[in-house]
Amino acid sequence: MNKIQYLLVVFLLFNNCESTVEFRIPAFQAHVNGDQFWEASLFSITTDASGAIITGSSLSGTLSMYMPSLEVGTHNFGNLEIATAIYQDTTYYSTTYDGIASIAYLSDGEITIEEYNSEENTISGTFNFDAYNDTGEYTINISQGVFYRLPISVSSEN
Repeated sequence: MNKIQYLLVVFLLFNNCESTVEFRIPAFQAHVNGDQFWEASLFSITTDASGAIITGSSLSGTLSMYMPSLEVGTHNFGNLEIATAIYQDTTYYSTTYDGIASIAYLSDGEITIEEYNSEENTISGTFNFDAYNDTGEYTINISQGVFYRLPISVSSEN
């Protein structure tokens, strides 16, 4: 019986060692350069006739994403796209800039709005992008991005 309990404890320890994004409701979070967890403590979604902007900020940086609408679907980021993503810590990174080394270093990414809840006036979805600073020398990778039940046109604080 002791061996079975030991194996069960070991199994549970390894089973819980995932690198998943934590969840809160509402939530706005991502991984920066693959390992740094970023979570917005303040966030807002503003809309007008020209589109929508999702913005979140924390002590480590601010992330903003502009898209032409909040319709369910995918919007691509990049220097030739309408949708734009920006991350700013001590450096300003944008998907409107590309790297200087080669044509292979292009800003890219996407935001996918998976749900628009008109009753609660919230949206949920995922995002990821690669962006560069204005000289193209420095890049940032935002991955595993999630926004969940963010209220539209209301600023909020976690």
